[in-house]
Amino acid sequence: MNPEASTESTVDVNVPRFNQAIVALLTALGFVFGQPWLVVATFAILAVSWAAGPTIAPLTQLYTRVVRPRVQPDGPTEFEPAAPPRFAQLIGAVFLGGASFALVAGWETFGWALTLVVTALATLAAATRICIGCILYERAVIR
Repeated sequence: MNPEASTESTVDVNVPRFNQAIVALLTALGFVFGQPWLVVATFAILAVSWAAGPTIAPLTQLYTRVVRPRVQPDGPTEFEPAAPPRFAQLIGAVFLGGASFALVAGWETFGWALTLVVTALATLAAATRICIGCILYERAVIR
C-alpha cells in the first residue's frame, strides 16, 4: 500500500493515538485548571473530526502535516480500519457534549465527571492502544 494512502476506510495507526493523546491532554488541563472552555473546545474538535471523517479531521491534519514529517519522514507503514476510532470519537463527542452542557448549566460535578471519563479512556487508548470505543464498535458490528 502507498505510504501516503489514507482513505475514508483506513488510517495510519498513529493518528488515533495522537488524537487520543491530545484529547486526554486538553480535557485533563481543563479539569486541573478549572477551564470548561477546554472541554467545549475538545468537544468541538471531536464533533468536527467525526463529521468530517479521518482524512480532513483537524487533529489528523495536525499530525500528518506537522508531527508525522518529523517522526515518520517516509510516511506511515501500518494502517488500521478507520471506523472503530471514528466510532470512539463519536462516543467521546457525546460525553464531552454532555460535559460541556453540564458545565455551562452549572452542574460542575457531573460535567467534570463526564470529562474525566473521557480523559481516562483517551489516556488508556493513547498509552496502551486499548481503545474501549473501538472494542465496543467491533463487538457491535460482529454481533
